[in-house]
Amino acid sequence: MGTNRRYPDTGEQRAQQRRLQAARSHGPLRSLSDEQLQLSTRVVSLAPDRGPMWAMAWVRFGDTDVRCTARVMRWTDEAVGIEFEVGDEKMRCWVWQGAVQRTEGRPVDA
Repeated sequence: MGTNRRYPDTGEQRAQQRRLQAARSHGPLRSLSDEQLQLSTRVVSLAPDRGPMWAMAWVRFGDTDVRCTARVMRWTDEAVGIEFEVGDEKMRCWVWQGAVQRTEGRPVDA
């Protein structure tokens, strides 16, 4: 079997979706708590409207971690609010800043 020359990233995107769907069956998406975020005392920066900011981020469903392509929506000095898709559903959560690696353009897969 060869690779798809026209759409070389399609297989990697499908693999990422399979991993996300499998992880999702292990429990609900976990996000940082209000106590951890302390949004009432921290500055929250919003992603600019000029274009999306992409990253690779570790997210957790129940007790299962999975790395995925995510859109950076907002951040504080310690946490990042991200959005990603599992199938047709958009999911949002807050993760620690160390769990996110910003990329130039939309990354395909980890």
